Amino acid sequence: MNVMQPMKIQWPNCNRASVLCVCLLLTACQTVPSGETEPLHSTATVEPTHTPMSTYQPRTPAGLVLMAERALAENQTAQAVTLYLQAAQQSEQSEVAERAAFLARQVGTPAQSAEALARWRQLDPNNQSALEASLIYAVEHGTALEAQQSLGRLLTQDPDYQVHWIASFWATVDSDKQAALTPRFQNLAELTGNGSLALVVTEIKNRNQSESGTAWLDQWMKTHPAIPEVVLFRARLDLPDRTQAIARLNRFPEVLNDANVQSQKARWSGLVGDAEQARALLRAALETDPDRHQDRLTLALLEMQAEHYVDAEMHLKSLLATERFRANAYYHLGELAKTNQQTDLAIDRFLRVDRGELIVEARKQLASLALSKEQPEQAVRWFDEARLLFPGLRPQLTLAEAQFQTTNGMAADAIPVLSQALIDDPDRRDVLYTRALAYEQMGDIPNAEADLRRILKSDPEDADALNALGYTLADRTDRYDEALILIEKALEKKPESPAILDSMGWVLFKLGRLEEALPYFERAWAIVQDHEIAAHYGEVLWNLGRTIEAQGIWDLGYQSNPESEKIRSTIERLTNS
Repeated sequence: MNVMQPMKIQWPNCNRASVLCVCLLLTACQTVPSGETEPLHSTATVEPTHTPMSTYQPRTPAGLVLMAERALAENQTAQAVTLYLQAAQQSEQSEVAERAAFLARQVGTPAQSAEALARWRQLDPNNQSALEASLIYAVEHGTALEAQQSLGRLLTQDPDYQVHWIASFWATVDSDKQAALTPRFQNLAELTGNGSLALVVTEIKNRNQSESGTAWLDQWMKTHPAIPEVVLFRARLDLPDRTQAIARLNRFPEVLNDANVQSQKARWSGLVGDAEQARALLRAALETDPDRHQDRLTLALLEMQAEHYVDAEMHLKSLLATERFRANAYYHLGELAKTNQQTDLAIDRFLRVDRGELIVEARKQLASLALSKEQPEQAVRWFDEARLLFPGLRPQLTLAEAQFQTTNGMAADAIPVLSQALIDDPDRRDVLYTRALAYEQMGDIPNAEADLRRILKSDPEDADALNALGYTLADRTDRYDEALILIEKALEKKPESPAILDSMGWVLFKLGRLEEALPYFERAWAIVQDHEIAAHYGEVLWNLGRTIEAQGIWDLGYQSNPESEKIRSTIERLTNS
């Protein structure tokens, strides 16, 4: 549905070009000032005369409009408003009053705004824009009755009128005015059953008093027919409990066939682990409206997860005809080809990705394919090509290339790339962080520490940098007490970070405090079963004499990374095998 843009948004962006049409129309009717003229056949020489604009007194609305526009061009805004108000009172054209109202709001006084709005409504009493403008004026000036009347007329003209835009400026209204207006809006929502207004009232009440709007909305929904957008809104108030949100939707079977409801329920179902239900709901939504491209993309990804590759490819290929989702389709089609070991096809599809951040991700995929073909130099060429084709993504592509190199044992190649990037932006945090990791891989601990400390100089509270520096000192030096202080500070910032919990366990282990270290590894492992955590966790268990448990943790760690060098080297070092 094409809903008119709210006046709150329109006014600051008023297009003066539309006034020219009004001016031309009115100017055509401008009367010529009467005065004495020379006889038709006079032989006298007549000198042309010009009346200075500063002394010209326009007699018609057209003249007033022209003078007002000239005043605006000369930045004489007060005079322009006065002239437009005069023109609005004389003209029967509502467009002149509309322009006067725009200007009065921008640069005039409240009294001038009220005058212009009154004239606009007088000339065009059913004009939606005029009623919206009056509503805004009434809300901002706390005239509650006028606000109720303007909004009531809007709802009378269009029972399904969307009033979401009111919430966009409600926060700028002082609390006393809000308190006077809220009961009137609430009354209108209850009388009209307008769902959009019910949502606005709920938001307003929840902002002022936690959960009061939610309780009011529950009562409103009991006395009015179920509206899909209202049911969805109410379900979202149950978040982050997605199971409860789904249950809320299920209480209103009359809206469950709505495509928007099906789409949202599908996403929540997928996030709580019910992928089959999610796929079924998305298929139903697409049967209702085949042009729901975002839903089709989501369904394709769910089909990929379920290894329904034929269905996934069918949906993705249908998205190739859509400009917005074409890059997504090519990217995921590339993933499918890579999964099916169709390397050349995967390369072709990844190279076709030409939109947004997916370009960076596609180049990462291409780099991994080049590595699988033992052609690392091709990965460099693909990153270079992307920087030429997409100069706006140059920093992201450079960082992605360096991260690829660092991850794949090419830290020495990454450092020049990152150093070049720092010439353009010396304090870029992500580049410094990646270069520090590259230095650490190469065993250059002083330079790794220097980069991390540059980050901490700009932001002493950066938990990731604190952790990285603390872990590096604990793992690669004997500065354990210093490392402990850094990691403790990082853990205060992110107490549930598995990486930081692992670092805390590791530094305590290095300090010989094995029993204290163990709970940190247990917490980290409960969050994510990562191979690096497994290596550390298993080593502590091994040193505590719990060798069978250690072996079990290492086995599980291998499942997250079957080629884990970290676990392999740990086992070899501890068992001498």
